[in-house]
Amino acid sequence: MTRKLIVPVAFLFVGLGSGAQTLFEGRKVTVIQPETDPDGFFPKGPASVCIEAPPQRQCYTAPQGFGIDPVARVVQVTKDMSALFFSVASGGVSGRQIQFALLQPGKGKDLGDLFASDVSVSNQNQHVFWNAPAISDAQIFVTAEYVWGPDEAHYDAHRFIISAYVLKNSSMLGDTRYFLEDRFMTARKYDQENDDILAAEKTEILTRLGRLRTAK
Repeated sequence: MTRKLIVPVAFLFVGLGSGAQTLFEGRKVTVIQPETDPDGFFPKGPASVCIEAPPQRQCYTAPQGFGIDPVARVVQVTKDMSALFFSVASGGVSGRQIQFALLQPGKGKDLGDLFASDVSVSNQNQHVFWNAPAISDAQIFVTAEYVWGPDEAHYDAHRFIISAYVLKNSSMLGDTRYFLEDRFMTARKYDQENDDILAAEKTEILTRLGRLRTAK
């Protein structure tokens, strides 16, 4: 049987102290983690996260195989809008994949994902939400994902692919979601365990996004 974990919801980028509760928009958050093999490396099903009633229970289920270390946190996307940031790892001993979803109450029993397409990275990633008013009224989401070069071992220093996602309205989809806005490879190599890659590349990331905004 599955185990239900009521986990503390940490508020990203909002200054709440130890009194923060397991609530999203006044509703309790439940993370459901599946059983694993005896060694704890492979899940027997996907993890899910739910926002409890009222008005009704609404849930999001990760893709099959993603059931390790599920975590839910609340992100203040804009001044007037928050979302539930959900991350969960795939099975495996090393080289796991991490899948992200940015969730809001949707229609019926489902939570809707603000990411317009799949956002997943390896366990050798870094990711962050940034306030960048010159780029967007909403926080931008940025990831750094390693690229394995010649003569490099798994945990050596690597170059990284930087991906920046911006909240945009889509007339075709009829709603507002996060779309991939820019992607590039770093010129230098980083040690993911010891370097703050995104802080080091922040000026380049924001400059590129600014050029794209000006060109439109």
